[in-house]
Formats: sequence, C-alpha cells, structure tokens
Amino acid sequence: MSKIIVAAPPITGELAPLLELARGLAGRGHDITVLTGSRFRAAVEGRGLAFSPLPGDADFDDRLFGDRPGRAELAPGPEQLNFDWVHAFVDPMPEQHAALQDLLAEDPDQYLVCNALFLGAVPTALGVPGRRPRRWVAVSAVPLALSSDDTTFFGPVPVGPGEDRKAANRAANAGFMQAMQPTQDRLNEVLREMGATETFPPFVDGIITVPDATAALTVPGFEFERSDAPESLRLVGNLTPQRDADWRPPAWWSDLDGSRPVVVVTQGTMANRDLSQLVEPALAGLADLDVTVVAALGREVEALTVPLPANARVADFVPFDVLLPRADVYITNGGAGGIHQALAAGVPVIAAGLTEDKPANAARVAHHGLGIDLRTAPPTPEAVADATRLLLKDAGIRENVQRLAQVHAAHDAVAEIEELVHG
Repeated sequence: MSKIIVAAPPITGELAPLLELARGLAGRGHDITVLTGSRFRAAVEGRGLAFSPLPGDADFDDRLFGDRPGRAELAPGPEQLNFDWVHAFVDPMPEQHAALQDLLAEDPDQYLVCNALFLGAVPTALGVPGRRPRRWVAVSAVPLALSSDDTTFFGPVPVGPGEDRKAANRAANAGFMQAMQPTQDRLNEVLREMGATETFPPFVDGIITVPDATAALTVPGFEFERSDAPESLRLVGNLTPQRDADWRPPAWWSDLDGSRPVVVVTQGTMANRDLSQLVEPALAGLADLDVTVVAALGREVEALTVPLPANARVADFVPFDVLLPRADVYITNGGAGGIHQALAAGVPVIAAGLTEDKPANAARVAHHGLGIDLRTAPPTPEAVADATRLLLKDAGIRENVQRLAQVHAAHDAVAEIEELVHG
C-alpha cells in the first residue's frame, strides 16, 4: 500500500477521470487523499475517499467560469485558450502549491498523481523551496499538444510533393507556441514571484515533460503518432466513470431495444448552457429519420427550448457505460472523455465544437477515419442529418472504430498508472 495524493483543478472534465482513478487505486489497497475544489467534497467522500480542499482563488466554481469578465468577447482559438489557461490553471498555481505543501508536511512519504493541468507541483520542481512527493505522475485528460517533428496539436501538416513534412510540423508547432506566449509569460512571471530558479518549458510540452512520468488517457490509433515522444509518456487508455448505485433507467429505456438505430447527442457536462449549439439542431435534423435519438443534456430537461420530436428521448443524465453499448452513432461537441467512451464501445463519432480542446479531438476523429468532423458550431440540422446517414451505412468507418475498440479493451488505465507511480 502507498499513500497517494490525487489532485485536480476544480473543473468537472479535468477532475472526473481522476476521481475514477482515485477509486480504482483505493480498490487496489492504496491510501488516497483527493485534493480539489470544495464543491466536489460530496463526490469524493461518496466514493469513500479522503478529501482535502483547495484554498482561496484556486477553489473556484467551474460552472461560473464562462461568466468571467472579458471572456465572452474573446474569439474561440488562441485568445480564449490563453484566457482559460491563465485563469484556470496558471493563476491558481501558488495556492495549489501551498495546499500540496501542507499535505506533504503532514506526511512527506506520499506520491502525487495529478491532472496534467494541476500545476501545484511545478514550483518545487523548478527551484521554489518546499517538499517534493516521492514521485509525481501527471495524467493528461485532453489531446496532446506536445510538439513533435511528426505532428501538431491538430495533426500532421499537409505538404506537397518534395516538401519537408518535419520542417512544416516544426514551423506549425512554433507558431502555436507563439500564439500561446501570453500563457507562457504569465506562468514564468508567477514562478519568478514564488522564487523559482528555473523557467518552465513551453507550456504544452512542460506539462508533459516536467513530471516524473505522464499518463495520457488515450490510445494509439486515436492520438497522433510521435516517434520523438519522451520515454516518460505512456498512452494508457480511458478511465470509464462508474455509474451511481442509485441510478435507475428512465421509463423510455425499453425503446432502445435494437429495433432501429440509436443516436446519442450530448454537449457534455460543461459546455451545455446553450443547447442550441448542438443538441437542438440535432433533434431538428434527426426528427424525420428512422432512428431513436437520446439527448443526454447534462442539465435539467427544462433547458430545452424546442419541442421534443416524436423519435427523441431526453434525460438530464444517463450513464454512458449502459447507454453507449446500445448506440449506433455518437454526436458530441468534442469532449475527450465522451469520445473515448464512445469509441471504446465501438460507436462512431460526429463532432461539432470550436472551443477549448474540442477541435483537436475532432481532428483526431477525422484523421483516423473514426467518424466525421463537422468543423463548425453550431451545425445546421441538415449537416447533422447528412453525417448521421453516412455513418449508419459507412462500413469502413465502423470497421476502424471496431479495431480501435479492441485497442481500448487491451488497456487497464488504473493498472498502468499504478505502474508509473512506482516507477
């Protein structure tokens, strides 16, 4: 048995896989303390785990993050990414560091497993006085932006005959780094204020390379290949959330009896404030198709502003581990966790999202022939309907997805991360 601190920013999409990991590690006999935002105390303690809250401004409510002054005026892309990375990950670093130091002062003989965007261990790695955990393993829940001669965040750069692909990828990666320079500048500014003696590498590289090891929650065949990836990086598969014991199927569950295709549509647990971005266009576009549509809203059903078509069923929440095995198509705004769960269940994907890491996830779906990237948000109802018709009959895409499902099945993310913890 080891004592392990599992830490994550108080952001649902970043914390959720870490909670499943924490439960899995506890089930293997380890003593777990979860360090995250106070609003997740019940979720942590409900899993039988010890909870420690983040202090001060590091303990924010991610549901209100989109309301921060100035964010709504920023265009999707580098401007919004820099805003999000600075406010959600960089500025909370000193208080994350202080909370981690308090836990290590109580017992220095602890390991740290944290979301890759939890930066509380970075300061002591770069010269700030303090205790270090016995070993630090980062877990990346988002697509890798790690620079490489082989690819970029959005895939290998297309080149013409005789052109140097490596040079093109290097140039594109350099351009992305330049676009994210405000995050880099702010991060090193905060580190200097804390007394760091070293600077942080380019942000998207450093969150992977500075920890002792990094586990990426993805698999070969979905992530872009990097022949020059560091040895400390391992692709470990997905962490599938376990359903609550008190969940009961809705009254319409028997409609998913295989008599006609099932299409699942969701905007995830975060970007679901405006259901007109995807759910409502999908409901309209699929209304006349011979399919059963399940809209998993991630919020109250009353948030829908359009009439529910006769072929649609709706719920605030349906566990994907029971829903996706009944599905034939998965329509998403591009969240990584849901896409991996769908592909692990053998379900092809339609992606339509332009914010955060969503375009990068959609690029991987398209590049590997695992579904369709609509490259827009919100999509038209016609575009959703056309893409759904195509996926229901495209045998090649379905074969690609089935092969990737077998790759997922070969991984045990909890066991592989446990191996990384112990070196």
